[in-house]
Amino acid sequence: MRKHFRVPAVLLAATLLAACGSDDGGGGGGGDGEGLSLDQVRLAIDGDDFMNQLAWMVADESYWGDLGFTEEAEVFATDEYIAGLAGGDVWVAQGEADVIWSALAEGSIPMTIIGVEKDSEAYFLGIREGVDPNNLEGLKVSGGAAGDRNITVAEEMLEGLGVDPESMEWVQVEGGSDERLQAMLAGQIDVAALQPRHVLPLEEAGGQMIVEEYNRVPQEVWVVTEETMENNRDAVCAYLEGRIAAKQWISAGDDYMDNQDAAVAIAEARGETPSEGDLDEWQIEMEQNWALTGGAPLDSFDEWNDGMIAAGNVPEGFDWREHADFSCLTEAQENLGLEVEPGNLD
Repeated sequence: MRKHFRVPAVLLAATLLAACGSDDGGGGGGGDGEGLSLDQVRLAIDGDDFMNQLAWMVADESYWGDLGFTEEAEVFATDEYIAGLAGGDVWVAQGEADVIWSALAEGSIPMTIIGVEKDSEAYFLGIREGVDPNNLEGLKVSGGAAGDRNITVAEEMLEGLGVDPESMEWVQVEGGSDERLQAMLAGQIDVAALQPRHVLPLEEAGGQMIVEEYNRVPQEVWVVTEETMENNRDAVCAYLEGRIAAKQWISAGDDYMDNQDAAVAIAEARGETPSEGDLDEWQIEMEQNWALTGGAPLDSFDEWNDGMIAAGNVPEGFDWREHADFSCLTEAQENLGLEVEPGNLD
């Protein structure tokens, strides 16, 4: 019988870290699931925007129960998702690939990449009201905090516009792109690397996007610890199949809209309400942001890896293949009748 669960809205990082050290549903032990070694999806994600919430909520509502998880999912939105894996509070995490690559290279937490959440990187550069797009030199710009991948992205966009990034005044803004948008609207910065969902609020505030492009790379990925992959592979496979099946259902239809109302209703029943911008960007999210098959082309991983080496996130010669296992992803894609990519690496 299909199980439907109602899960509270995503918890804060403090809740996650307060429980560090517990192994309830964690990566090392077996669970009481029907045929699964873990009975519950315990997931940490790096952002609490609506589309992040929607994907896992639909998976939990309609798919994970059938695949053997007997407890309602517990999901945390936190910048400390790698710490959550290390502490055992979660056994699967979703985060920006630049952070994941750096953590893999550092090596203190042996992790395995299992699939792709977002398979393209948005190159969106916004300016606030009153800024002349043809005269950016000397203005304040942000791509995030020190070391953020979006700083590199912002530099590349500026160079594409014929602007020397060193002619700009770089400002560190902690948090994600939502915080950069707010800083720009407050007049604290003039230019920022943003996301597609920011087009509408930026335009409503009198600003504009001066770059709107996409580059297909594994920009956000799912990871588990090596121990979880070894001891709880069945749960990893079930997680992926449910998550990808949910994405397929959410994005159904030639215009990706067939199940929008039903999907939004699931999220609203769990306390998550989309903004006007979320709904306006629905098709772009499906076409240009989500990895609808949970994968990405093999050469895109190599391209990303080369970029991480060039940026200094990982050392020369770093081999990402040593830190990835796509066997569960391949099984899920085959079970769902989807294109298999990138395929197994052995």
